[in-house]
Amino acid sequence: MIRKDNIYGPKFRKLRVLHHISLVDAAKDITNKSTLAEWEKGKDNLSWCKVIELLFNIHIQPIEFLEDSVSSQLYEAIANIAVAYQNNDEKQLIRIFKENLQKYKDDKTKDYMFRTAIAANFYEDLTGHSMCPLVLKEKIILYFSNVIDNENFWCYEDIFYFELITQLLDAKHLYGFSLKLLEYVKKNIINSKTWQELTLTALFNAEFSLIKKDLKKAQSLFEKMRL
Repeated sequence: MIRKDNIYGPKFRKLRVLHHISLVDAAKDITNKSTLAEWEKGKDNLSWCKVIELLFNIHIQPIEFLEDSVSSQLYEAIANIAVAYQNNDEKQLIRIFKENLQKYKDDKTKDYMFRTAIAANFYEDLTGHSMCPLVLKEKIILYFSNVIDNENFWCYEDIFYFELITQLLDAKHLYGFSLKLLEYVKKNIINSKTWQELTLTALFNAEFSLIKKDLKKAQSLFEKMRL
């Protein structure tokens, strides 16, 4: 969630006014006028996904508005996992996995779910062994299924997380989600180099994971990426 003391609401208002777009038009089909007005004053919370949808309503490329903030938050959240992976520290990855799994059991937040999954993904990459519970894999599948069901709208963080959990998904879901991500980027104009690079990395990670799981699906995805 965006914090109440953030600068993004006022920043959004400046851009909205600059483009001569009313509160009603900016909020259309996403939130209500009063909630948007309060957020613009820094007095209310909105999820990142809603903020990105609002940006489309005022004709602003989301990554231009949120890139630095979202990227830094996401990378900071998994910094300890990345360090353990780079150091081939299997024991540390197990510790991080267990810590985040317990936190996820306590409050069920998406952040802890993915930190747990990412630690498990990197551990599997290092060792070839899985330590991710089936129930967590099912939650991840449900999460990305909901992304697709929501008009196949991928937030920056959705692509970020997808990039880092490809080894945990079975071939069927990995292939299906990859095709939907590919469909999304082909239908939407993405001008940000960072966003493009993230998407390509996510798709290539999916491709490499599919090679291990289902060569035919890997070949099919590769051909579709070339088109």
